[in-house]
Amino acid sequence: MDWDTTINLGGFGNSAQMEWQTVKSWKSFTNFFDDAVHIDAVTYCESPELLLELFDQEGSTLETMDVLIGDKDEYQSAVDDATVARRLERYYEEDKLTVRLKNRKVVHSKLYRIVAADETVTLIAGSANLSYNSWKNQTNSIVVFNTEVGTQLDQQFKQWIEHHREEYADTIFMEDLAAELEDLDDEEEVERRIELWIDNRNTQLSEQGEIHSNVGQELEALGDEVDHVVSVTDDPDEADEVVSIDPEQIEPEDGSNDNGEQSETDSAEGITAAKTPEYSITLSTQGYENDGYLDQMETDLKRRGADVGADAITTPVEGYTNYLQTRYDVPKMWIDEENQRVHLQHGEHHRILTADHEPDPDLLDAALDNIENYIKTIDRWGETNNPKAVKAHLYEGVLYGLWAPFVNLYAKQFYGSVTLDNALQYLYIFGESDAGKDKFTEFVLRLVSDDLVRGGADADDVGKNQIRSLRNIDTVFPYVVSDISKQKIERIDTLRNFWQDSWHPSNEIAYPTLIFTSNDSRPNDWFRNRAKMLHFDVAFPSNPEDEGFYKAQEDLNTILDARNPIFSYVSRRILRDERYLDAGGTVDDVRQVFLEFYERADREVPKFFPKEPANRRYNIGKRKWKQAYERGDVTFDRRENRLIAEFDLEPHELYSYRKTLPTKMRPEKSGRSIIIKNPDGFEEWIELAELGGSNEQAGSEGFLSRLWG
Repeated sequence: MDWDTTINLGGFGNSAQMEWQTVKSWKSFTNFFDDAVHIDAVTYCESPELLLELFDQEGSTLETMDVLIGDKDEYQSAVDDATVARRLERYYEEDKLTVRLKNRKVVHSKLYRIVAADETVTLIAGSANLSYNSWKNQTNSIVVFNTEVGTQLDQQFKQWIEHHREEYADTIFMEDLAAELEDLDDEEEVERRIELWIDNRNTQLSEQGEIHSNVGQELEALGDEVDHVVSVTDDPDEADEVVSIDPEQIEPEDGSNDNGEQSETDSAEGITAAKTPEYSITLSTQGYENDGYLDQMETDLKRRGADVGADAITTPVEGYTNYLQTRYDVPKMWIDEENQRVHLQHGEHHRILTADHEPDPDLLDAALDNIENYIKTIDRWGETNNPKAVKAHLYEGVLYGLWAPFVNLYAKQFYGSVTLDNALQYLYIFGESDAGKDKFTEFVLRLVSDDLVRGGADADDVGKNQIRSLRNIDTVFPYVVSDISKQKIERIDTLRNFWQDSWHPSNEIAYPTLIFTSNDSRPNDWFRNRAKMLHFDVAFPSNPEDEGFYKAQEDLNTILDARNPIFSYVSRRILRDERYLDAGGTVDDVRQVFLEFYERADREVPKFFPKEPANRRYNIGKRKWKQAYERGDVTFDRRENRLIAEFDLEPHELYSYRKTLPTKMRPEKSGRSIIIKNPDGFEEWIELAELGGSNEQAGSEGFLSRLWG
């Protein structure tokens, strides 16, 4: 039957020929594309290779094509040939083929706009798919309109297709691979990236990074399950949500033992705890090189109970996290930005370290008291000439530790505008061997892990390879190195560009920030520019024969053993308020949260609380210059635009003074003098109140002005 007719579609202006057609074969449908120079489509299509065939048909005049694929979640998996992948990428680069992938739901619409060389246009709506499979046992009905480019009907139909693109597609197929290949000149590397892409592996990451990133995705899924276990009620009608959880898989810790008594593993208030003894992780072994990182990892995981199959490794989550802790001295921690949660997986223990409610003032008061009590051990047991400065430095270190897990959120905001390695500082704590540095790191690690983690890495095990690995294991938990020498730090040149050379927002792999403790005071300039330097200028009883040794140990251990949920409320504020979006600060954001906590708890802010960075307010370098000035070891002479600091010391003693100066002073040592090429910057830095010790002097004329009248 002839169904075609010429009609005037109400309000569309130009007349158009309309046909109802029943199409029964692939050939009868693709005949519509024979004279096309351009195609817009919303359709099903099982393979991108089929789209290439439309360009390849004998006599094809097709120049460009823009298709929204409405049914495929993993379109990349349909490409298994490097030649096809390379051609698809080239067509994308040349704007010949644009393939749009659905974003959140199946798009069942079938729309085609087919433009011919003579500016005629065929518009098709119906049930016909652009897929071989749909023509084997199906018959399709379509409505076909024939009109001209630019008519009102054509414009309206084009807008209809564009609406689908805007609402249901936000990813362009091949865009990721094209970006990867754009700057590559090495043909072998191009082929390698294409093969990785075909295997659906992350071409940006190393094998090590890809494996740990994949594990991270599985653990995030586990975290989502644990996040449902937040409260229990006997009456389902009273519950906000009813969930079914296998207690063998995810067992909430209720804080009691079989006798109903409180257990020692009870988590602090504000923290959700669960055990995951039966949960497993599956690692695909397909596409990885022999004798690579995965093979090395496999050997270790087998000893921890992993089942190694032909195509995959299945390992208990406890086996994987114990491997991570043993091999890299750091647990698995991640941030769920969508749900605003910090998660920690340590062995079989899972923690959601973000509170779901604001803290009670009394609870905050106790948490702040615990921190202050720890810092006041300096008054009770420490020997120091600068108690207020040392306590401020300890408090600054606590603030840094509580900020550390959020470093990647700040990296995203800083990326492209500042040098990441200068903005995302390491923490470097120096002091004598009895300055309490190890106890400090234990205190901080226990705060950010709900008491699960108490130590970090030994400096003897740290080198370039270990630091590089931190960029591949996908954790935000701070990496702590104890008792490292400045000479060793200076040899690990990976620290020069830990972030800048490799971190990218699109990599989907997190880096930890680094905390070092050392007995040495001043590494080289390049490291000092990348570190927050804190000085623990105090000595605690460290020998059983020292007076007060046992009482000091008992006092300190009591403080450390107290469960403190402060991090759960800090993380709630940082994530809920999205304070990192300002990109105007780092540790200062936690500093402001603490000041808000003091106000909420109606607790007096201690005088040693660092309302500004303690390393700036109580700078060891300033104090060193002050003491030299007061002893008469240094005099100053202004010569043109330079300040000459002349020392009555041996030349080798001047190196420590030069190192204390910020690099912007552009200091140079010459004999018994240090030449400061930025005298105004020096005057601003030294702050006469520090040097002369008088508030009156600080408010009068500048230090350098008074030196030479």
